[in-house]
Amino acid sequence: MKPDDLQTQIDTLNESLDEMSNSLQDIADNNESNLSSQDDINNDFETRITDVEQNSGQLTFPLTQDTIDLITEQAPAILSNYYNQGYAGSATLVAGTKTITNSLITANAIVFLTVSTPGGTQGFLSYAVSAGQLIITSTSATDTSTVNYIIINPK
Repeated sequence: MKPDDLQTQIDTLNESLDEMSNSLQDIADNNESNLSSQDDINNDFETRITDVEQNSGQLTFPLTQDTIDLITEQAPAILSNYYNQGYAGSATLVAGTKTITNSLITANAIVFLTVSTPGGTQGFLSYAVSAGQLIITSTSATDTSTVNYIIINPK
């Protein structure tokens, strides 16, 4: 083989190696981009899972005075076959708690809570019922939010 032919083959081989190197770099860059996109998706899912875990057991929906009025007026007739009398109302928390006393509240009442006007440092809401009494409690002792509630007494 002539030296010129050998040099031509070496040059051709070097060009092929350069092309392969460029292709491998393109693949690596593409994989890195895909991994970055997947990381963003995973972070978004992790954020959503954290939100769900933090709000576990919390029913959140807009409860306006019109909705309370509708429920107070219409729900008893609709639910009378399944539930005893219940009612809805609004209360303002003082130092993160509020006690509502009413003879319509039963010890096994189901209560739905929503914040209508945030106040103080908001926490997560919970409730406890006993015959004639509903106690709404926030996880924040400085919560002064106005809370709307619906009380339903199962038969």
